[in-house]
Amino acid sequence: IYVFTAMHLLHWLGGVIALLVIFIKSLRLKYSSANYLGIQLGSTYWHFLGILWVYLYAFLIFIH
Repeated sequence: IYVFTAMHLLHWLGGVIALLVIFIKSLRLKYSSANYLGIQLGSTYWHFLGILWVYLYAFLIFIH
């Protein structure tokens, strides 16, 4: 359980850092309707991790 908790914290911190970078870049007007790759990559990372953790926890609950 400690390994899962540590990995969850590590991924959560990575997601929060990605969101902060996106937020700071958006305040500096680095994104436009033609240039939004950073927002798209941050969104993909955040949602992939959300789906991954839901799957892992459900798998651990059902296998036990």
